[in-house]
Amino acid sequence: MPPVQTVLTTVLTEKFEVSPESVLPGATLESLDLDSLALAELALALQEELGVKVEEHEAAKRTTISELVAVLHSKRTEQDAL
Repeated sequence: MPPVQTVLTTVLTEKFEVSPESVLPGATLESLDLDSLALAELALALQEELGVKVEEHEAAKRTTISELVAVLHSKRTEQDAL
């Protein structure tokens, strides 16, 4: 299974046309020009790719890449433990 960071970067660059250089740990989703609709689409895409539920507040405008990776990694680890 690919690392969460890789999946997130791939989804952002392929589905939302974000440049890979912009996907930095401290970048917020808002700074990547993702609006509310794009955030909802991102949550669904990540859910499909990673197999974990992504709550709306976890992928919000002020969420940073590193925060999102940490949350998703934790959820995936929990799920794998079940």
